[in-house]
Amino acid sequence: MNKIGFIGTGKLGMPCAEAMASKQHHVTGYDVAGHMSHQIHMQDSIKDAVRDRDIVFVAVPTPHDPDYDGRAPTAYLEPKDFNYDIVKDVLRECNSVMNSAQMIVLISTVLPGTVRRELEPLVTNTRFVYNPYLIAMGSVAWDFVNPEMVMIGTEDGDESGDAKELISLYKTVIENDPRYVVGTWDEC
Repeated sequence: MNKIGFIGTGKLGMPCAEAMASKQHHVTGYDVAGHMSHQIHMQDSIKDAVRDRDIVFVAVPTPHDPDYDGRAPTAYLEPKDFNYDIVKDVLRECNSVMNSAQMIVLISTVLPGTVRRELEPLVTNTRFVYNPYLIAMGSVAWDFVNPEMVMIGTEDGDESGDAKELISLYKTVIENDPRYVVGTWDEC
């Protein structure tokens, strides 16, 4: 049994956290919206949610500009990145209370280069992995335990260490036999 934390228990985080809890992992969670769950132990702060956790997953929003909401063609608009302010705030706060024995895993969507350029520099006290989930919002719980593949990004793309630890956790939760692809943060 692993001790897992989830920061962000909305449409993506809650079904994934509950899936891990259903496989006998001890899961804590935190969300600014104050979500409730009968399967995970919701906490009142990030500090409480990450305390003594082996692995902490971050599943917070990376909103896009409102002009890119799909209502109209965007080819004429200047390209814009996602907004990473929430992710940055969460990473800073997690970093302030976590240690080198713990691992933080970002599952929120970010564009290539963002982890290395903007996010990883905020994480100095703990280990950092980028693990984007390929999940449709209508079927999160099923997609999480039955992925076609799992992408795991580490600084150098090494398949040992943090990637191996994360794969070991997923093998206790995932119900099919997906392809695991380990690469750098940028590749993932």
